[in-house]
Amino acid sequence: ELSECGTDEICVSLCKTEFKNLSSGETNRLRLAFIAASLELTNNGEGILILDEIDSNLSGKEAMSIANVLVKISKFYQIFAISHQPQLSSKAASHFLVSKTNGKSSVRLLSENEKITELARMISGETITAEALEFAKKLRQS
Repeated sequence: ELSECGTDEICVSLCKTEFKNLSSGETNRLRLAFIAASLELTNNGEGILILDEIDSNLSGKEAMSIANVLVKISKFYQIFAISHQPQLSSKAASHFLVSKTNGKSSVRLLSENEKITELARMISGETITAEALEFAKKLRQS
């Protein structure tokens, strides 16, 4: 049994799933579950997590659940998360926009107003609607 004092052995059964068949998002979500579980028991941890599209192929509700777990874990870890979903992006303390023009990539730190605009673009596409802006503001406030 896993406790604050640790354990001699942990056995994880994923039925007949082989780890090599997991996508990077699935692997990251599994890793995130282990980290969150260990933090619940030990209340300590440190390091850097780099997560590439951990919210891919998830519903908005599921993506928000992942975002909320990351907020808790961020008290112990520096987190870099690449996402195309507004739910996860809305929880970021710092929001960087990565873009490519004429074959050249650039990275820019966004202001609070730019964060809301970018979230609205993620929600509605190139034409940003008033509803998307309102929803983006609500996401930032939640």
